[in-house]
Amino acid sequence: MHIVHLEDEGPLREIMQIALTSADPKLTMTQFIDSDNALEFIRENLNDITLFLLDVRVPGALDGMGVAGRIRELGSERPIIITSAYRKPKKSALVTVNAQWMAKPWHIIDAPTTLLPLARGES
Repeated sequence: MHIVHLEDEGPLREIMQIALTSADPKLTMTQFIDSDNALEFIRENLNDITLFLLDVRVPGALDGMGVAGRIRELGSERPIIITSAYRKPKKSALVTVNAQWMAKPWHIIDAPTTLLPLARGES
């Protein structure tokens, strides 16, 4: 199980890492603060990634929705979760990239029960 997490806010990255790896110590989690480095990693490791957790507003050439689009263009059908404390993307945009929405603030207890089953391929 390998989750790629794109989040530019340091405390939120740390909280998510603690929440998920505490719930499943076998989890590999790779975190990025910008879309450019995230996309480079995703291209090189696409087949090993089981879940993408992408904040909408991040530094880099693309926002989280743009990264989601690239993930689909690369051929991955793995789950994508889009998250933001700001406005939810239009439903049509989420449908286009086949992504689910998780609004911030999310609760540290809810994150593992929501995300880990998706990373395991359980729906």
